[in-house]
Amino acid sequence: MPGRLEFTADNTFDSVAEGARQLEKFAEDFSLPPRKAYQLDLIYEELMTNVVKYSYTDSAPHRIQVILDDQNDLLTFTIIHDGTDFNPWLQADPDLNVPLEERQEGGIGIMLARKFARSVDYQRMDGKSIITVVI
Repeated sequence: MPGRLEFTADNTFDSVAEGARQLEKFAEDFSLPPRKAYQLDLIYEELMTNVVKYSYTDSAPHRIQVILDDQNDLLTFTIIHDGTDFNPWLQADPDLNVPLEERQEGGIGIMLARKFARSVDYQRMDGKSIITVVI
């Protein structure tokens, strides 16, 4: 069954957690298959955490728009924010052959998001970053 969810989150971890609850309810209400619901949760948590942690150079409140559109077995997830211009999809995957204690921190969540997605996109328009994932 097609469905759409739009909400705005603050650039705080509490707001990210509230958004995760909204996504969980959406997955339930629209009977997303468990695998797709898991993928959505992981991708949301990874991207939103990165936006909150790294996209803002000030301590001012910022609004992050989240759009979820489930149509014809394609789940399109979009985040729009006014933080720094950073394309997560250009980041190299971490080298998983390097021992954990020698490995650079980060990158695994973005790598998993890329692997779970049918497609990913990034655009910068009018001072806003638009991150899109199709699952």
